[in-house]
Amino acid sequence: MVVPRESMRDMLERSRFAIRWGGALGLLCHPIYYVIWTYVLPQPYDNLLLRLSAAAVCVPLLFQSHWPKRFNHFLLIYWHCCLIYVLPFVCTFLTIRNGFSTMWMMTEVMMIFIMALCIDNPLLLMACIGIGMFSGTVAAVATTPAPIILDAATQSNLALLPVVVLCSMAFSHAISKGRIFVEKNRALQALAGSIAHEMRNPLSQLRHVLDRVEEALPATTGSTQSTALSPAKSAELYQHVAHGQLSIERGLRIIAMTLDEVGDKSIHSEHLTYLSAADTTRKALDEYGFDNDKERSKVKLVVQEDFIFKVDETVYLFTLFNLIKNSLHHIATLPLATLTLKIDRQSVIVMDTGTGVKPEILQHLFEPFRTAGNSAGTGLGLAYCQRAMQAFGGSISCRSEVGKFTEFTLQFPAVPEQEVAGHEHRILERATPFFKEKRVLIVDDEASHRTRTCRALSRVGAQVASAESGARALAMLQQSTAYDLVLMDINMPGLDGYATAEKIRANRRYPNWDVLIVAYTAEPGNAARVHARRAGMDDMVSKSSGVLELITSLQTLLENGEERHQSQRSDGLAGKSILVADDDTYSRLVAKASLERYGATVIEAEHGQAVLTRLQEENFVDAIVMDMNMPGMSGAETTAAIRARTDAYAGIPIIALTSQSDNDSVQACLAIGMNEVMIKPVHGDSLYDCVARQFTQPPKSNQPANANLPQASITPVERPVPIAESAPSESLLDERHLEELIALDLMDEPFLNGIEQIRVLVTRIAADAAANDLESTHNALHLLLGISGNIGAKALHQFARQIYPPFIAKKWPVQTDWVARINGLGTRSADALHRYYVETKALQDHRDALSNSSAPPY
Repeated sequence: MVVPRESMRDMLERSRFAIRWGGALGLLCHPIYYVIWTYVLPQPYDNLLLRLSAAAVCVPLLFQSHWPKRFNHFLLIYWHCCLIYVLPFVCTFLTIRNGFSTMWMMTEVMMIFIMALCIDNPLLLMACIGIGMFSGTVAAVATTPAPIILDAATQSNLALLPVVVLCSMAFSHAISKGRIFVEKNRALQALAGSIAHEMRNPLSQLRHVLDRVEEALPATTGSTQSTALSPAKSAELYQHVAHGQLSIERGLRIIAMTLDEVGDKSIHSEHLTYLSAADTTRKALDEYGFDNDKERSKVKLVVQEDFIFKVDETVYLFTLFNLIKNSLHHIATLPLATLTLKIDRQSVIVMDTGTGVKPEILQHLFEPFRTAGNSAGTGLGLAYCQRAMQAFGGSISCRSEVGKFTEFTLQFPAVPEQEVAGHEHRILERATPFFKEKRVLIVDDEASHRTRTCRALSRVGAQVASAESGARALAMLQQSTAYDLVLMDINMPGLDGYATAEKIRANRRYPNWDVLIVAYTAEPGNAARVHARRAGMDDMVSKSSGVLELITSLQTLLENGEERHQSQRSDGLAGKSILVADDDTYSRLVAKASLERYGATVIEAEHGQAVLTRLQEENFVDAIVMDMNMPGMSGAETTAAIRARTDAYAGIPIIALTSQSDNDSVQACLAIGMNEVMIKPVHGDSLYDCVARQFTQPPKSNQPANANLPQASITPVERPVPIAESAPSESLLDERHLEELIALDLMDEPFLNGIEQIRVLVTRIAADAAANDLESTHNALHLLLGISGNIGAKALHQFARQIYPPFIAKKWPVQTDWVARINGLGTRSADALHRYYVETKALQDHRDALSNSSAPPY
């Protein structure tokens, strides 16, 4: 039967900790107490053979983790038999043989409660105690030399034992119920987390699709490009794309909130910053993304008395988004209902005139996994809001009257003025060295805005210039003076911000064509952001931002913009079509992302035969990047087939990717006809340089006269070095490669899958080696070589590469400890990679929070 087997497996997993420690205590306690009761505090009777046998049966429990899996169901049976013998049998036997003395009666009672701690099933507990006590009594009666006489005191003590057993059963039942509740809550959390993880990937893919649709849209206002779409139709498409992007972003926010809540993610104090309650709440309304204008018209903001609070802005926005979403859901069917956000005296009040909340629901409103009339809710929103407010040092409360209103009050602690002033001073002090050498151009037709912005940036040492129109800005940017940033108003008469940005980007002969351009506007809405990006602007900052928020936002944008422009200038592969062939999906993903960053179009193939098929299907391929070890037709066989062709592809540049860095392997690749050999793991800039070389280097003069192949060359390779088992944790990882994965936005689900694959492969290698299966071990080690290099497990990759050559020769490595070292490096590398992933995500969240403080996410 499936159910009993599953129940036994669950019971075993719950009992493993108790089994391990129970075995250790049983092994130690029986011999120790024999010495105590015999020599230190002598008792009338003890039995060394009995004590040693009780200790001996505990020995197998200490090695329960090494039991074969097929014997796991016997382990659980053995554990309960061991408990029966070691506790109730031995204790009852010795209690009777010692004449039911007070000390031994106390031992008997203690034994019963220890059994309750070890067995959380009341019926099973009663059965084990009953069997042990009965068999112990029979053994004592059979072996005692004199008749057993029960006096009145002993009978009274024995009469208490059934009560003790019943109490222990109740105790066991309580433990069992508590465990079930905890496991159910964990299961709900795991389910919510799993659903959130599963939903995040398709939403991210949809966002990527919409981004590509946005790129295909016709240019914005002021463009001279011809288009088949009318201006009205084009504007409608922009609105649809913007609405879709914002809807996806809202979904991703809910997922992030859910994962934070079920993972009990803490809100760190270093993420808290000082903000205006009115400005931040107004920003929440601008970013929320209402379904339509009618829904937005139901919401209003009332500022009675603004105040400064100390919050994590992203978390505060999540909190308001959740309250707004709940309120809008409950007033959707009420035409006259409204939602009001009120700022007043250290509090933010969210009040709707909707259906209200029933009193019996109100008292449980902030408990996890509870919703009130919203079948689409996660049941985590209000619990998240409460945890967020507690992290801010404040509180959240709710009062409601059915049929009239619901009011949530967010109460924040007061922030002393000296503390705010100190914070402002630190922000300006940190920003001054960064802005000191930066040249900034302010473009705005309103003199007051230009003056205010110039004064703000001058405070941190920026060299500020201004222009009153788009035409004047173009004239200034066409001069030789290099600017670091253009802060441009969108709505200007004549040449507006969109058209000005398009003209700046259109002519690369101008010295400032790739300057960082930031839209500076009071216009809310995601559509404005889409138009700005499509016009060539890099980001958007609200004119309602305070001085500190403006400076912080621009500093973050400048830091990110420098990295962006560095990658923009490397466009040597634009228009090139590169075929990437590798049987490992993540390897193709890394190579594809690296090459696409430099403008190439990438075609994928998972084995050699697929390469030949792609060459037949595609219009033209400019170069091939190919792994040497692929199932079916290898890289060497594929190269030989390509070089034997008589068409244009016979001379196509082919770059070999291999984990084997020995000279013989490299020379073998070159002899087949490869142009260059790159040793895995391959960094993006190295791959770009290698591929770009194929289109720039002239033929060598010493090339054979009858050769129609490009001259081969060897990319310098890193020789493997011995890896000490005691290598420090920082030497485990390839920091440069990991930073590249972050830049390529590849620190995601496939990366986590790669970490898990390392754990699986090192376990498989150990098992295959123990079974003396050379071929299977070879295959597993080959996979480990690829994945360890791809995700930056440097030490593991180098050691695997060091022991790999013998497997090619169908031999085992000469090192006797290679399996243990692979296992140790694999475990430590996987742990280090997971820590790196967690820390990177936390840092990205922090940076996103800083970036989001300047403009709504899209």
